Amino acid sequence: MVKNYLKIAFRSLRKNKLFSLINILGLSVGITAAVFILQYSFYELSFDSFHTNRADIYRVMNNRYEGDRLIQSGQITYSAVGPQMEADYPEIIRSTTVNNTGEIILRLDDKLIEAQRGFYVHQSFFEMFDFELIAGDASNLVADLNAIVLTESIARRLFEIKDDDFKSIVGELILLDRETNPTKITGVIKDVPENSHLDFEVLVSRATLIQAWPQARSSWNSSDFFHYVQLVPGTDQKQLEAKFEDFSNTYFKGDEVTGTFEKFHLQPLDEVHLYSDYEYDFAVKGDGRMVWALITVASFILLMAWINYINLTTSRALERAKEVGIRKVVGAERGQLIRQFMTETVVINLIAIVISFTLIQIFQARFNSLVEMDLSLLNFIQSVYAGIPVALILGLVLLIGIALSGAYPALVLSSYKPSQTLKGKFERSSGGNLLRKGLVVFQFCISTLLIAGTLLVYKQVEFMRNQDLGFEMEQVMVVNGPMLTSFDTTFIERIATFKSELKKNPNIQEVGTSANLFGDRLPRTFNVRPEGGTEGYMLNRIHADYGFAKTYDIEMVAGRDFLQTDHKTQGSLVKNVLLNGKAVELLGLGSPESAINKKINFWGRDWFVVGVTEDFHNRSLRQTIEPIVFVPFYNPSYDYYNIKLSSQNIRESVAAIEQVFNDFYPGNIFEFSFMDEQFDQQYKSDELFGKVFNLFSILTIIISCLGLFGLAGYTAIQRTKEIGIRKVLGASVTDILRLISTDFVKLVIVASLVSLPLVYLGAKEWLANYAFQITPGVWLYAIPIGGVLLVALITISFHIFKSANRNPIESLRYE
Repeated sequence: MVKNYLKIAFRSLRKNKLFSLINILGLSVGITAAVFILQYSFYELSFDSFHTNRADIYRVMNNRYEGDRLIQSGQITYSAVGPQMEADYPEIIRSTTVNNTGEIILRLDDKLIEAQRGFYVHQSFFEMFDFELIAGDASNLVADLNAIVLTESIARRLFEIKDDDFKSIVGELILLDRETNPTKITGVIKDVPENSHLDFEVLVSRATLIQAWPQARSSWNSSDFFHYVQLVPGTDQKQLEAKFEDFSNTYFKGDEVTGTFEKFHLQPLDEVHLYSDYEYDFAVKGDGRMVWALITVASFILLMAWINYINLTTSRALERAKEVGIRKVVGAERGQLIRQFMTETVVINLIAIVISFTLIQIFQARFNSLVEMDLSLLNFIQSVYAGIPVALILGLVLLIGIALSGAYPALVLSSYKPSQTLKGKFERSSGGNLLRKGLVVFQFCISTLLIAGTLLVYKQVEFMRNQDLGFEMEQVMVVNGPMLTSFDTTFIERIATFKSELKKNPNIQEVGTSANLFGDRLPRTFNVRPEGGTEGYMLNRIHADYGFAKTYDIEMVAGRDFLQTDHKTQGSLVKNVLLNGKAVELLGLGSPESAINKKINFWGRDWFVVGVTEDFHNRSLRQTIEPIVFVPFYNPSYDYYNIKLSSQNIRESVAAIEQVFNDFYPGNIFEFSFMDEQFDQQYKSDELFGKVFNLFSILTIIISCLGLFGLAGYTAIQRTKEIGIRKVLGASVTDILRLISTDFVKLVIVASLVSLPLVYLGAKEWLANYAFQITPGVWLYAIPIGGVLLVALITISFHIFKSANRNPIESLRYE
């Protein structure tokens, strides 16, 4: 019987080639697009899934308040917090503390390499997290002073590793940065998986940090630490968090200890990657909002592909009604007919799945290039989400979709009575027509929403890119400071000479140093008070020199810029600062002019305001303009040299700068980037979302149009005699065009009207994430509606013109 069903199914496919082609093509495109989207989305959702205890691991989060005002939110907190929580609460099995090392220079004899990322960690780090050890004693990796664990890639760069013999380098001694005490290599681990929010190349023992910074051991007011806790399985997170208020009262005594009120909560490990837009966050960050939006798009694409199948199959009811009648007359039962039609559905879907998997293999490399990831169909199918194999999830989705999309047409077609269909008295169900129209409306409603979404993302990103930021970053080259050079009594004079030497080059216009770059989160300074004030405020802080503002064309609206004499070898003698307009306003210093020479207090001493800059966007337009204090400090290990170039001879200028850098700072690594490229990285997520959204919006429209193309064709066939009669009675091609297209245009208009409030609400919700945003106008609604309407008319025009130009004699002889 199954063989017979299959034979009839393939016979039906051959007989109705256009119908079959449209269905298979629509399903293939839909499945291909959905799988590509789900590859990306499930990869983003897979972050940190390789840790055995991932369900019980949390980050300790600290919200800091000045009165009722939230001034800082994130995972940065005090060194004593994590260990004390472990001691106080039996629900916590263990805690581990992490500090960011920043960039580290590794020195082996005359060989220098730079590790871009590293952490200071305790031995409990390896007990909590699962990073594969390939050499070393797992029980004693970072327990001792001056111990370091390397990743495989760093080990290969530093040593000549033969036959993967990493054990041979365990026990070797190297030097870090400017240190003279050697550090022992205690282990080598596999490179960190790409789907880890913790991204590092080296791990250094916390004992090394504590030796240089005793507060790192246990402090309630020294804040630069990140804690993770592992809970007893089954622990209620909310119940544990409810105890943290007493924890704050006990150890921080309101705001007595730190000057601020400290509130704590926990963030599950599986939320860190997608929901971590926090201050000082070193996590590899994604965008959970974007991921779930794309999963929704994937769901709609699959749904629309199956809707096409339902519409096209039921639209052929008239054609297949007599077939059903004859089969019933010769003894076919309704159940047999349902199985026959379901077999056709399965065959079409299986062919579409095979084609779609082939298309995925063909276009995988291009998709990977678009999302800048190394994804594959095999890895996707083999992955696991929430403990369930993705292959099982995908299989169930396809199975349910096939079953539901095939069930309705099968039930409808098998229900016809032979007594009516064989006599030619078959009439279409008004309910079936209404359902088909409703599904078409749904398809074009989704298409309108996706076009509007694509347009909105594009306009917002363009707005952010073209907005006046308050500074000029074009042609600014950023050179990493000399990390191996110590700050001594000669450094200020040396850097002045270095800058003077650079500016002898006619292609170099200005040079300034800073400890921070635009686009980065700035360090915070708390409890900043105006002279005579009792209330403290939080300001962002930039360490910059006397050339920084000039390099970026930041306007001084009052007072003066820094002078070379503002810099001092002894930090306690530095007394002058700059403020931006926002800081002047926050501190209540009046106008920029009146703020000049006023005192402000922080770090336990007074500072004099010598200048006020205009406000500028230090970060992307997602964030508000921040209050900033500029302090004239140098730190060769962390400073950047910002060099303004002319637009001429860029390559020669870079070579000249490298030569001067090497002359002044021999033995240091010369690395550079350009400020505009670095700043634009902030918009990378939005741009990627826009590109992916745009691509799959187009595919969604194609799927909708395939269905509309098929429906228009069958509509034209059904109305063949009517068109012939109308032409005989004098109807023109234009009249026929208007007649047939009206019904479809009405459906598109209804879809557009339904989508309007959804576009408005979606735009409002999405733009709420941006402090500076576009104002959506009529274009946000008119362009998607006009575009969908135009595409729909073009899609149905082929069948309309074909029917309208047909000889009426042939039309009247039809059937």
